[in-house]
Amino acid sequence: MTTPTPSPAGHTPEGGVLVGSDNARRKLVVFEDPQCPYCRQFEDASGDLLRREVSSGSVSVEYRMRSFLGPESVRAANALALAAEAGHFDQLRRELFADQPAEQTGGFTADELVELGRRAGLTSPDFVSGVREGRYADWVVEREAAFLAQDPEGTPQAQLDGEWVDAEVLYDPEALGALVRG
Repeated sequence: MTTPTPSPAGHTPEGGVLVGSDNARRKLVVFEDPQCPYCRQFEDASGDLLRREVSSGSVSVEYRMRSFLGPESVRAANALALAAEAGHFDQLRRELFADQPAEQTGGFTADELVELGRRAGLTSPDFVSGVREGRYADWVVEREAAFLAQDPEGTPQAQLDGEWVDAEVLYDPEALGALVRG
């Protein structure tokens, strides 16, 4: 009998992290990879808008973190899973994008992730040990396989209430805001 892969708390049944209320009027599912430079551009362009819309109750955002860009992505997604358990997912997600290393350069080392976690308010020994030991790395890889089936086009991609959002809209806060409030 095989031992089940440990899975983190603070996640939806699909393996995403919900930011906002379950009762929000609309639901946006966003697929991102922490190593993806286009995802960083999406965060830079529309992150503040989404946080305002989440705060107003217009939308909830479920982030489904992909990890297809290599071991750096797996390490970062593991740290995000730990951050979700501690209630600091979006804070760490923002730190990761703000300090994103180039793809396939060996970035997002354990030391770097611990420091980015500290900046996001994650200082517990449990977070630090979880980052260093890769506590949820196997789970992250399993989720990548599931998310690839849901999002075969790459990142960033999003669905609003089950309908795919045109990728160009993600980079246009006015258009995305109108869509979310629509």
